[in-house]
Amino acid sequence: MRAALTLTCSLFIAAALTGGASALAAATPPAANDQANLERDAHGKVDTDAMFAFMRARSATKGEALSEKKLQCYGVSRAQFLAAVDASLVACYPQIAPENRVRILPENVIPAFGLCARKTLLAGLKLDPGTANACVAKAD
Repeated sequence: MRAALTLTCSLFIAAALTGGASALAAATPPAANDQANLERDAHGKVDTDAMFAFMRARSATKGEALSEKKLQCYGVSRAQFLAAVDASLVACYPQIAPENRVRILPENVIPAFGLCARKTLLAGLKLDPGTANACVAKAD
């Protein structure tokens, strides 16, 4: 379970980083240390709000650890980058398909949040996706 979540988180962050109603009200990302609500149910799903809070927290943690070289690709300070990433996740939460509102498969986090968050992040920073992706890939 943790390995799958870590892989999902890593892929999501690499794809560009993604609260429920309660998480939308939070001014800063929640801590990522409580995985109690991330236990899969009989259908393999987890609580959507808990997963979203976990993803926001993991995105903040990964953003803090982002290399200076990669950060330069975004053309903003680390604080601005972290705020933009979180804002993109929060902006994308309402776009989750209705069937994912209460419970979501961890494997669906990237399609549900990731693509929207990446597009929103780059648009908010006024960056061309191809240029930003090439820069980040070159920085690896």
